[in-house]
Amino acid sequence: MKDTAAHPVTAIPSERTFDRKKLLMISIGTFVGSGLVSLLGVATARTGYSVWLSYMLAVVIGFLSALPYFLMSSVMNFRGGTYTIACTFLGHQMGGAYVLLQVLYALILSIVGTGFGLYMHSVFPAVSAQSGTLAILVIFWLVNCLGQNVMAGVQKYSTYILIAAMLVFCGVSFKNLNPAALDFNHPEFFLHGTNGLFSAMALLVFSSQSYDNNVYAFGRYTLEPRKNMPWAIFATFLFLLVFYGICGMAAVGAVDLATFAGKPLTSVARAIFSGPFFVAFITFGPILCLTTTVNGCYAAFTIGLAKSSEDGWLPRFMSSKNRWGAHWIILTLLAAACITPVLFNIHIGILTSAATLLISLFQIPLLISFWRLPKMFPDQFKKSTLHLTITVFQASIVIAMMARLLITYYSMRNLTWTTAAGGAAVAVVSFVFSYFRYRTGVPKVENSYFFD
Repeated sequence: MKDTAAHPVTAIPSERTFDRKKLLMISIGTFVGSGLVSLLGVATARTGYSVWLSYMLAVVIGFLSALPYFLMSSVMNFRGGTYTIACTFLGHQMGGAYVLLQVLYALILSIVGTGFGLYMHSVFPAVSAQSGTLAILVIFWLVNCLGQNVMAGVQKYSTYILIAAMLVFCGVSFKNLNPAALDFNHPEFFLHGTNGLFSAMALLVFSSQSYDNNVYAFGRYTLEPRKNMPWAIFATFLFLLVFYGICGMAAVGAVDLATFAGKPLTSVARAIFSGPFFVAFITFGPILCLTTTVNGCYAAFTIGLAKSSEDGWLPRFMSSKNRWGAHWIILTLLAAACITPVLFNIHIGILTSAATLLISLFQIPLLISFWRLPKMFPDQFKKSTLHLTITVFQASIVIAMMARLLITYYSMRNLTWTTAAGGAAVAVVSFVFSYFRYRTGVPKVENSYFFD
């Protein structure tokens, strides 16, 4: 096996075009999606009026589970996202498992696409939910095929609009807020006690945890990444904590519990908006939320798959680019993978819990491997822009592990034993495949991390 500490690759300076604002808009737009507009009603059925509290808890737990990434971004950044991080710290032979994880992440896009289809159908009944889902997945496949700059431009302005629309929704809701949304002693506030609160958290953390993909993966394209990346990760956390909290409170407090529990945000929007205002809100709020997530996820997931293709885990021709610099073959593979669950009409709640469990099963060994960072790169570690100490970094790993185990436990409670066992089997097969595939000598992993 190659020495993972040797010969880091420096990103091409001309590729670095993302400043703090652009990076933050990509991050927020990718995060804010299905969790807010498709899963909030499902979570409300589990915990009642306390769903906004569950959402804020999910944001905190999600950030804690990614705490080492936040700290590590002040030391080094990567070309290739989570795949390259795994090759660096788990060893090259385990990189292939995280290639498969990127393909499995297509579940996330199918979840978001399904939510989009449901909202399109609510506004335009003649358009079936399935047709709407397929349309959005194809449209943003095309946007990403036009290159990073087009993707980033669409993401920035779409994110501005969706934030404005959701704040208008909150303002209207708060005018006649149901007091039960703030009454901790109300019988339906903690509808199913502590288990309900954490069960809802495990569902909502789906949209609050993927800092490695939604932000950190863009290190290659970021100006002064060791300064701007930690800033963007922490700024995203603070934004999500406030934004998800007030949106959750507005949604559950705008109507009675029975009107919203188990339903999408359209049920609330119909109660507080009428006619064209309802259509405008659904278009510029929920629908735009979901499109920004699809757009950002396509871009983020492609980064790791492109690097792994260059390294030989996937056929090398797949990393080829079109005239706009986009990895069109990989984008097409992703689109095909995320359309498949849609065609089978798999329930969005099951998809979400299964995806969250799979993410945890891959993240746990990766988090443990981060213990090596201070020893692998001692000089660079001392130059952290956050002035890290070994003790602080190792403590962050312990905290992240505890948060990740909590997420895993409650994700499994939301699944049948058969589905949970199937998820575990997928993870095991992925690691076994990676080990034996590497032994064939076909994958030739090149280190792709940088410290400038």
